[in-house]
Amino acid sequence: MKTVKLSSRLLILIATLWLTLAYCGPLLSSLNDYQTSLIAQMGFLFVIACVYAVLFLIARAFHCLKGAIFVLFTTAAVVTYWMNQYGVVIDPDMLINALETDTSEASDLISVKLILSVFLWGVVPAIVLIWMPVKPQPWVRTTLLSLGAGCILIAVAMGVLMTQYSEYSSLFRNHRDVKYRVIPFNVISASVSVAKAKLSTPETFIALGQDATQQPDNDKTPKVMVVIVGETARADHFSSNGYPRPTTSGIEQLAQQGELISFTNATSCGTATAISVPCIFSFYQAENYDNRARSTSNVLDVLDHAGINVSWIENNSGCKNVCDRVEEITAEDYCDSDQECFDTRMLEVLKTKLANAKQDSIIVLHSMGSHGPAYYKRSPQALKKFLPECTTIELNQCSVDTIKNAYDNSLIVTDKLVTGAINTLKEAPQLDTSLMYISDHGESLGDNGVYLHGLPNWMAPDEQRHVPWILWPANAWADRPDAAATYPVNHDYLAHSLLGFFNVKTSLYQPQLDLAEQLAP
Repeated sequence: MKTVKLSSRLLILIATLWLTLAYCGPLLSSLNDYQTSLIAQMGFLFVIACVYAVLFLIARAFHCLKGAIFVLFTTAAVVTYWMNQYGVVIDPDMLINALETDTSEASDLISVKLILSVFLWGVVPAIVLIWMPVKPQPWVRTTLLSLGAGCILIAVAMGVLMTQYSEYSSLFRNHRDVKYRVIPFNVISASVSVAKAKLSTPETFIALGQDATQQPDNDKTPKVMVVIVGETARADHFSSNGYPRPTTSGIEQLAQQGELISFTNATSCGTATAISVPCIFSFYQAENYDNRARSTSNVLDVLDHAGINVSWIENNSGCKNVCDRVEEITAEDYCDSDQECFDTRMLEVLKTKLANAKQDSIIVLHSMGSHGPAYYKRSPQALKKFLPECTTIELNQCSVDTIKNAYDNSLIVTDKLVTGAINTLKEAPQLDTSLMYISDHGESLGDNGVYLHGLPNWMAPDEQRHVPWILWPANAWADRPDAAATYPVNHDYLAHSLLGFFNVKTSLYQPQLDLAEQLAP
């Protein structure tokens, strides 16, 4: 029986149609929400098809057409699943966050449903096309045909865009998120942006604050600042900020007693750990932060240069280069690898650090906090106050109430961590101590069909950027803690507040971003 061979043109046509139509659900959903006309939607899909056809033509010219089909199909299947499941978009920041996810976090994101979806929508159609024999053609002829066809397709695509220019220009101007919903173009575009950022990052480390010196103090008592970096905590779910459920009852009680300040109007730098954590400790501000901060001195480096002892206790997915040049204590040093390492375990390390503190020190605790989607894993059974919980990572299969139950239970652990750290500091009268708690970003819990975090700042809902921030003791920072609680703050304040706390003089210091200066009477 004679084997039927496809022409490469037909294979490209089939692959283009599948890539354009099989994964266009998130895009069409947004276009409908934005009331885009049917003609404009069809025209946009045609333009997308032309772009993918050009990509396949290039792949054919380099004899890697079938490899490109497999990679693009499987990538598109993964991205489609995540966008449908959690309502996210894929931009450079989201890609960076995904690339820096550790094995523990990744395991929480993998499910049977994900594997099955990728297999059926990505692997199977890719294998079907890969197994189809293709008629061989001379390389020169293939290259020339690909070049000519590519030019024609680009011209046709431009013509289609021009026919609906007014509608497309309005769409892209008012809804910048559209390009992040085109699968898998969004991944390709984000990958190029991330690669460019990596290549543009200086190869040599830029040392800032070399003029930093700690000013003399008549009080010889060692000063110790504990900074707890929270994960995925929402300010509007802290009972100390008015949330009706007793999620942070310990913090709330201390606030009512005037012992601490719980800010109700704090904004994060970004919506993902990979962005916010470096930004929090950098001297960049949210409006001008970029990847260069990772190869530039942060406030911990400057404090270390000034003679302050710096320690980082890790219980998350890493410090994102912030602690590269200071002491780091990882979860492997104080937790059993076969058990869930709850954040309160860091208190044991903190006690040891305080007992041995002989000089001014800053101790950072990077918590797992309320990291999702497996919120139910973030709290031990004994602290689960709100039931039933959502006990799957398939959040859209759970009711909003059960998702919030699991999430709110994780905040009880955060409450135990913060109050436990404060009590530990109170038990060290030989030290002059203070504490800050600040979350890296917030979280969407199904609000308007959006889950998790990571949306670009310009389109992120308030739930992903409105974060809790706590200062203790209140009287060390402000005379009127109740009034200070409403002061608008953001991550830009942290670095300069730490410099002020340790009385470190440097040209980097900006008093207008020092909380002690701004909250003083």
